[in-house]
Amino acid sequence: MTVRKIAILGSGVIGASWAIVYARSGCDVAIYERSEAFRDSAMQRLESSLASSASLLRDGETVQDVLARITLHDTLEAAVAGADFVHECIVENLDSKRQIFAALNDAAEPEAILASTTSSFPVSHFASDLACRDRCIIVHPATPPHLLPVTEICPAPFTSAEVSERTTAFMRECGQIPVRIKKEVEGFVLNRMQAALLVEMLTLLREDLIDARDIDAIISEGFGLRWAFLGPFEGVDLNAPGGIRQYLERYGFLARDRGREYGLGDVLPPETIDTLDDYARSRIPLEALPEKVAWRDESILALRALKAERGSVDRA
Repeated sequence: MTVRKIAILGSGVIGASWAIVYARSGCDVAIYERSEAFRDSAMQRLESSLASSASLLRDGETVQDVLARITLHDTLEAAVAGADFVHECIVENLDSKRQIFAALNDAAEPEAILASTTSSFPVSHFASDLACRDRCIIVHPATPPHLLPVTEICPAPFTSAEVSERTTAFMRECGQIPVRIKKEVEGFVLNRMQAALLVEMLTLLREDLIDARDIDAIISEGFGLRWAFLGPFEGVDLNAPGGIRQYLERYGFLARDRGREYGLGDVLPPETIDTLDDYARSRIPLEALPEKVAWRDESILALRALKAERGSVDRA
């Protein structure tokens, strides 16, 4: 089924950003917003965000072209009428999500996909008792999605395979980069990865091993320059002539020691090294690594030049 109309529930930061993603891709978007104040300000907020991201518009389109596809509604029923895809973007409260999905069970079109942008609650926490549960799925973005394309797709055990496949395909059509979470877990993967780094940074700060400014510098002037072009595993693959296998065989003790320190046991058994080596070699053969290293280095130099050109708005 082709997705032509989207209903978005909530016009806050995430809801408005998703509205831009969908309208920018050519879909009609109906936003349900119960707050009169938010409804009154929504179009101005959308226009401002569209104007500042105009480089991402399709060729020949204007901000006004995209805005013309978006409508605002003060009732759920009006917004979801005729919608092929409904995206819930309300407050991160479990009871509120249970209530609105129960309402969608009755109000949404019988074939509509019912997605939630929740950052923490798996679908089974709020939709397991609903007749529509096989159409419910998590579609969780990096924030804001109209600028950051990676999007987590996390079905429940009862979500139909067709809904998962259609949702993934639709995200690609909208210009997003969908990543499939294989099973339900609170916080999904993006936030768990982010939390792991944040907890470690907070621990180092609390133990007075480093200042906050220097922690930020390690990311913005170190890892971040690499990670703008390479995933962490890709980056490791370039850190030894023999690729990721050689690197982990030489330096994997660093990860193992931290894992045991955190009570996680052996985080790097041989089968994990095999999995990562298979992944890395499926992307690029060992003999081509020097070419990729050169590309990485040129890319980092270009990014450093851009950072120098952009400067900062910090006061100190």
